[in-house]
Amino acid sequence: MSAMLGFGVPLLRVPSLAQSGQFSSLEAKAHYEAAIGLSERSEWRGAMLELNRALKYEPDNPAILVELGITWGELKEWDQAIRVLKRAVELAPNSVRAHYNLAATLDRASPGQRLGIPEYRKALKIDPTDVGSLVNLASDVGDRDSAAARRMLEKALKTDPKNARAHFNLALLLKNSQDRQGSIKAMQKAIDLEPDSVEFRRQFVSLLLSEGRSDEAIVQCQQMLKRDETDWNSHSTLGRILIRQGEQEEGEKELQKAERIRQLQKVQEAVETSVKQGTSAMNQGKFEEAITKFGAALELDKGSMQAWMYLGVALAAAGHLDQGIERLNQAIKMDPSSPRAHHNLGTVLLQAGRIDLAQREFEKALELDPYFPEAHNNLGLIFSRNNQESKAIDHFRVATELNPRYLEALFNLGLALRSVNRIEEAVRAFGEAAKVAPDNAQVQRALGMALKDKGDLTAAKQAMDRADALQGQAESNVENSK
Repeated sequence: MSAMLGFGVPLLRVPSLAQSGQFSSLEAKAHYEAAIGLSERSEWRGAMLELNRALKYEPDNPAILVELGITWGELKEWDQAIRVLKRAVELAPNSVRAHYNLAATLDRASPGQRLGIPEYRKALKIDPTDVGSLVNLASDVGDRDSAAARRMLEKALKTDPKNARAHFNLALLLKNSQDRQGSIKAMQKAIDLEPDSVEFRRQFVSLLLSEGRSDEAIVQCQQMLKRDETDWNSHSTLGRILIRQGEQEEGEKELQKAERIRQLQKVQEAVETSVKQGTSAMNQGKFEEAITKFGAALELDKGSMQAWMYLGVALAAAGHLDQGIERLNQAIKMDPSSPRAHHNLGTVLLQAGRIDLAQREFEKALELDPYFPEAHNNLGLIFSRNNQESKAIDHFRVATELNPRYLEALFNLGLALRSVNRIEEAVRAFGEAAKVAPDNAQVQRALGMALKDKGDLTAAKQAMDRADALQGQAESNVENSK
């Protein structure tokens, strides 16, 4: 039953919430509605910005928190998504939507571990006809209790006869119970409802071949290749079927295509592995090792923009700034539309003291992706250096609204606000930074100084004392490690 992929059901989204009286402020409602519009276009960073703005007005609104959890999940930031959705469930224990999205996110974050089961059960206790929960719970329990899973899927289809995923999971369930005819019928319904699903058609081919229906299997392979010409598996399956039917020449052509595509994919997989190893080494400060890994990726594929880009970053981090800039420019030549490449070039140029050129690259990155928190933070640093604090504050604030746990941006925002004597706001920024990094002495010291400016001497002393203690602990740890 392992082939059942219930967490493929789309996460529930209920845009009409914004019109249902669940908002106590027009500002929160407006930002929420803007986020819905952005998420429907898969502009997840933009949705994140609007949702975090909405939370400033209503920090305990479950509707906003659920949508924010969904957005973190779409960005594959699973810990953040789960944390936010758990908070939504705490605030709205009778919300089917909150329980369902927490369950689906737990399943997506840890495939195969079935961590969503308790939350699906809670959702169904509130609403026994919730289709998403029925389908996903059936998927999670199907290999242990096929009868219960079938009942859930049939109940889901009674509520929503056009639910393609329910038909698909029922087809898999029937296949595993050796009811191939029933499985074929259910799979055909799933495909009729979602004709572009290669996943459905691939399973259908397997069923058709088990029944000796080769001509129909060929049609399904052709339909898959119509949707994805680079699917080597479909070429291979089609080739083998054609050869079995005596069409040797056509079958061998398909097998050769499959082999060429697979070999190219193997190279790309090796490149991706080298790049991943390089970035891991770079994150550990092992810059020479990182340079070697990125070089190995480029030996396999000179056209890998990612390898050129990260090689440039690693060279700069190792002190070879000019070489790093050269490699980053090469990456941008290969893909001028990459905001990450422009941002990374800007970062190295900033490191090299080429401020005007760095600013141009950060602005280009934001032109390509207005929701790039690091680019906002770095552009804010440039404006701050140029004594343009108002512009700096705007960019630091957007960076923190895109990612409220972005420590560097929170800290920079606090510094910029304090420099223009906006003390209350500076205290809030440093306070948020302290929540993100409670053991950071520098943050505690900055918070203490802002509190002193505010006149709260007791809280200021507590923060400064904590900073001193953390600093002393850090120095002791360094001494003991020698």
